[in-house]
Amino acid sequence: MRNVIFFTFMSFLFLNFSPGNFLIGNPDNAYAQDDWKQEYSAICANTQNAMALSIEKLQTLIERCDKLQGQIDVLTGPQAKTEKKVFTKRLKMCRDLYDFALLHKKENK
Repeated sequence: MRNVIFFTFMSFLFLNFSPGNFLIGNPDNAYAQDDWKQEYSAICANTQNAMALSIEKLQTLIERCDKLQGQIDVLTGPQAKTEKKVFTKRLKMCRDLYDFALLHKKENK
């Protein structure tokens, strides 16, 4: 009986803490999936002063928004559906603001 418990415990540890396991996930993949959140924060951090940004900076931010949207679209995982919906909406709002500021600057140039 003692050997059965020991074997079960060791199997549990091996399955949970081995690289690429199926219960807690691959830690490298978890960090890679959080990189897009840092990019999102960096992009949308400029919304408060969007009208003060240069035309080139606004164009760069719009391009970054489009690139990030592609990364959000391919999210996987247990919360992927919710994250896709929420961050797609938020990113679209940031992009629309930058686009508005860009059009305004081009008209008044």
